[in-house]
Amino acid sequence: MVAVASILSGDYTRAIPIVSSLFTVKDFQHNAMDDYVQFLIAESDVRHKFPSLLHQLGKIGMVASVTKRQYIRWLMPTLKSVRLSVSGGTVLTVQRLPPQKAKKDLFRIIPLAFFIVTLTVVFVDGIMRSDSVFARMGIQDPIMLAIVYTMSLMGILGIHELGHMIAAKHYGIRISWPYFIPLAPGLFSPTLGAMIRMKSNMPTRNAMFDVGISGPIAGLIVTVIVSIYGSSISVLIPLDEAERLLGSSELFELNSSLLMIATMQLTGTFTDEGVLVMSPVMFAAWLGFFLTFLNLIPASQLDGGHILRSTLGARYHRQITFAMVVAMFALPPLVLPMFTMTFWIIGALALLLTLRAPDNPPLDDVTSLSSGRKALFIVAMALGALCAPIPSFLV
Repeated sequence: MVAVASILSGDYTRAIPIVSSLFTVKDFQHNAMDDYVQFLIAESDVRHKFPSLLHQLGKIGMVASVTKRQYIRWLMPTLKSVRLSVSGGTVLTVQRLPPQKAKKDLFRIIPLAFFIVTLTVVFVDGIMRSDSVFARMGIQDPIMLAIVYTMSLMGILGIHELGHMIAAKHYGIRISWPYFIPLAPGLFSPTLGAMIRMKSNMPTRNAMFDVGISGPIAGLIVTVIVSIYGSSISVLIPLDEAERLLGSSELFELNSSLLMIATMQLTGTFTDEGVLVMSPVMFAAWLGFFLTFLNLIPASQLDGGHILRSTLGARYHRQITFAMVVAMFALPPLVLPMFTMTFWIIGALALLLTLRAPDNPPLDDVTSLSSGRKALFIVAMALGALCAPIPSFLV
């Protein structure tokens, strides 16, 4: 390794033999300005050996990423003299892990503070939603009804985030605690859900897919349970009475999803002979279906965007994201006018995140997604459609 030592110094001299022991190295070079080493390697080695590489490099404070792109070896970098150029080569990059900053106590309690505030807001919102005869047909005590409503909605959101956390833990991905986002009691929704901040990269496309899909699936299971129970304690009223209350603005109509209608059929509360007035618990389930649908939209940094990125790659992820943003601005006024502002906000955030951070690739961006997960991607998109409110012109 004399030649390596003459070019590299410090920890990179320890990284070279690790890479060479696992991969067929065709060429390598050190970028002193940005402090990383690039290797041109044989692609066939990546799938099974890359996890071992990450493990061994982690012991010396380094990390690797691998992708397919053009590899250029400069003979004299300052003069940009090309010595070697390979199109579509498998390029492995090794660099030092950034030093971990010690957390201040204030930052440790922020997620807990947001959770407590959101819990309080949801409970007060439940008290307000319990203030009607229709709401208390199943549970008469408004305090108890508000508690069940709070447990239902926070349970849906919490299990969703727990699904992400369990999947991230399985793959050794460092993440933050969930940050619950409160709004205000009495609004259409008392919360915008929650978000988790990633502190390390996804190791593979499979990991990105699993972390992305685990939250919506976990939350959806709880949502279905809450919907079955919520519909069983809701009240059916005659059609003429429903029309009168809607006309006097004492009730407002919500577009149900196909999956929510399926749960109502299980309890016999979906019928042409009456209209179901949702209990607060049933409304929590409605929010759960709606948030699952929003999360599974294949765009940007949404859960659906992550599984789209892992399935189809960066180029299609970016193109479909822009198509979804256009759809979120153009279609809601026509098909879901009640939710127009919601879609515009989600679309604007998706566009902003895409422009600010065009791509956040997994460390191994060469190995394709497993065939089983590719099939599950179609299932996830179908579940998103089943959770979407039925367009107004079809109701």
